[in-house]
Amino acid sequence: MPTISAPDYYAKFQCIGARCEDTCCSGWSVSIDQTTYHRYQASTNEVLAPLFQQALHKNTLASSDSANNFALLKMKPDGGCHFQQEDKLCAIQSQLGAQALSVTCSLYPRYLNQFGAQRENALGISCPEAARLILLNPEPMQFGMIEATPGVDDRSHTSYRFPLKNDGNPTQIAVLNDLRAVIIAILQCRPLSLGSRVMTLGFLLEEVNRITTAPQFADAAELLPTLGAFVDMLAQPDRLEAQFAQIPPNMPRKLELITALIASSLTARASSRFRDCLQSAAEGLQASPGGDVVRQYADSYHAFYQPFFQPRGHIFENYLVNQVMTRLFPFTRSSYLDLYREMVFNLAILQVLLVGMAAQRQGLNEDCVIQLFQSFARKSDHNSSYQGTLLESLHATEQETFVHVMWLLKVAPK
Repeated sequence: MPTISAPDYYAKFQCIGARCEDTCCSGWSVSIDQTTYHRYQASTNEVLAPLFQQALHKNTLASSDSANNFALLKMKPDGGCHFQQEDKLCAIQSQLGAQALSVTCSLYPRYLNQFGAQRENALGISCPEAARLILLNPEPMQFGMIEATPGVDDRSHTSYRFPLKNDGNPTQIAVLNDLRAVIIAILQCRPLSLGSRVMTLGFLLEEVNRITTAPQFADAAELLPTLGAFVDMLAQPDRLEAQFAQIPPNMPRKLELITALIASSLTARASSRFRDCLQSAAEGLQASPGGDVVRQYADSYHAFYQPFFQPRGHIFENYLVNQVMTRLFPFTRSSYLDLYREMVFNLAILQVLLVGMAAQRQGLNEDCVIQLFQSFARKSDHNSSYQGTLLESLHATEQETFVHVMWLLKVAPK
């Protein structure tokens, strides 16, 4: 099997099983691939066969991928898996071995992607143990080659999408890899504030979008001058910070927009871990009688949020870089603007919630920060209805340009 590119944290991951604070064996429906479905239906195991008949249901959605989402493993009324034992371990694995698990269950929280001929693995932060590995490392995320793992890496990989003629050309794929490398270099440029980095990323994507949507666009090599120019920009962080300072903040609008989105979609069917975060943030963001909510937010940011994150900027950096890797950013959808909006808005939601949590708790610690990032990812990264609601809300309030999203990057008034 071929070697695979992976972040430096990947090989360190091990499922902690029954010690997990938010088990992946509850809280959502699990897609079952066609091969596993037929194997489960034919099972004669005395313990498992009745449960297979009770829990497995054919997927009737016309939009489903018939091979990978052939059926659904539905949860019990309390949200738990029919196959989770009292020791919180999986009865299928206990009775039949790990090789009997479905593709979804055997891979989570791994992401298996394919970029040209290159295979790439990463982990999602909706798993608490993965979140700790990914977010808490103070060193910039590095990437290297690992050996393929039988039973994991022989599964199908998610491929990138990009409008190229002759897109199998290795030379063109190499240019697109250069684009991703520049994106990561921007996000890891520590002389810049987080907001300035994401602003710069927006300008890069806007220029890439302009080039690739031109009628005459034919070859990825046309992007190379732009990539070189943005690498040069990173050597002048003061100029980029000055540019970011020119973006006017609008904290009343930001708080109104985010709290409305939280109320409309994030609270619906939220896990208990995420509800704890939302409740804490709501209490912290609630203005005192006669108080100014924006002023109170700013005070909480400076008094409680900033002291924690000032020496821990790597947490948000690692979150964004990992999103680039797991989601094949920016090649997963046709609209760079939609992808950028989604990234900016999710970043703003996390920051607002953290300021509220910091106010309510009179400070932050790594445990509660991991709890928010992980439980938010479980809600946002694995929920297409949330993503649709998010994009609808942005289209309803924003103009169709990158710059009109950037005011959301302003964290708090001085």
